[in-house]
Amino acid sequence: MQPLIVRHRAVIAMCGAAFACILGGFGWVLATLEGAAGPLILHFNDITGITQVGSLRTFFFAGIFAFVAAAVNVPIALELDRRDRVLGKLLAGITLAVAALLFIACAAILNVNG
Repeated sequence: MQPLIVRHRAVIAMCGAAFACILGGFGWVLATLEGAAGPLILHFNDITGITQVGSLRTFFFAGIFAFVAAAVNVPIALELDRRDRVLGKLLAGITLAVAALLFIACAAILNVNG
């Protein structure tokens, strides 16, 4: 019997990369904007302008929510990969794609507030 890491290496690699994107992006923003004064621009739209402002605390809770959502997907993806190889990899790939989009959103927030 093979170890868990060997049998499900694609799912574990994608989920690990998702955690790296989430923790890296939110850690980058928290480290860069730690002493920011005033409200932060969290969402900007070209048509309507600034649509959401908040504090670093609001952004911190968004990071915690993203981490928890990815952490919930890991055991589900592992179980799906055990039962059906395609669905497990699909869920892990979707988790990685959403984490990459969150990393891009973190970079955009830094760009707007920096």
